[in-house]
Amino acid sequence: LTVFEQMKLRSQYSYIIFKITDDKKYIEIETTGEKGESFESFTSKLPEGDCRYAVLDVEIQTKSGATTNKLIFIAWSDDNAPVKPKMLYASSKDALKKMLTGINEEFQATEKGDLN
Repeated sequence: LTVFEQMKLRSQYSYIIFKITDDKKYIEIETTGEKGESFESFTSKLPEGDCRYAVLDVEIQTKSGATTNKLIFIAWSDDNAPVKPKMLYASSKDALKKMLTGINEEFQATEKGDLN
């Protein structure tokens, strides 16, 4: 099972953060958060002045009152990041999202306040 499938099917991770490799050819997992890690721990791993992709496993309450988990895709593009990485991450986002089946929502965040 891939790391993403372990997160999706077994709720093994609370988040996965992806980055584009230095040679700009691949997208790799930079870090994962163990189940139960706090949201603050997740946001602290997003770099200032750079870009990343992330998938976050979020527990929500449905209209009927039951709790369920949703997988949220986050495109992190810090306001202070240089233009080239922002363009590279923007143009590569769809390729990664196609591989991650089962994503419920997508958010674009440019500063940590966007994630609250």
